[in-house]
Amino acid sequence: MTAAIVGIVVVAAGMLVAAARRRKSPRPRRVVIDPFTLSEPWRRSVSGAQAAQRRYNEIVAATPAGPLRSKMESITQQVQRGVEECWLIAKRGDELDTALNRLNTGSLQNQFDSATDDATRASLQAQLDSAQRIRATRDDTEQRLRLLNTRVGEVLAQAAEVSVGGDTTDQLGSAVDDVVTQLESLRLAFDELNNPRPGDAGKASPSP
Repeated sequence: MTAAIVGIVVVAAGMLVAAARRRKSPRPRRVVIDPFTLSEPWRRSVSGAQAAQRRYNEIVAATPAGPLRSKMESITQQVQRGVEECWLIAKRGDELDTALNRLNTGSLQNQFDSATDDATRASLQAQLDSAQRIRATRDDTEQRLRLLNTRVGEVLAQAAEVSVGGDTTDQLGSAVDDVVTQLESLRLAFDELNNPRPGDAGKASPSP
């Protein structure tokens, strides 16, 4: 199975898990978000999501009091959820970067190239393969998070249009829900990939 197909299957499964968990479990308490504890590019992603949230709140605050503003205010909780999901994904991405730095693939490759016995070469190859899988997961996560942050910008533009135009808050709410669902599915798929169930032990990890 190619990495692209695996990625589609994993994210689709994550979306199903996300929907099920929303039906069965209450949302946890609001998490404390501190982008400055992360390295780049994860810090930038979270800071961008927080900036988008501030802009949305400003748009709502500038909207005259009335039914339209009330509807827009009802979407703010979903916007907050989106920021929280972005933070959780970014934290995991930052952890992958830390793991890659600890593996030091350059040194591992040099040791592999100079090793002469089969046992040492097999051990080093296993570590290199692990690093490759971590790198593939890390890069895929960054790409998907970047694309979803772009979607947030689109939603903001839609929110600004709603605030000065006709009442299309239903479409705006659906757009926000869609982004949040995709963020949550990405985070859950990431969790499933890195924390397999007992029955999945021994299955091959997806590789590029």
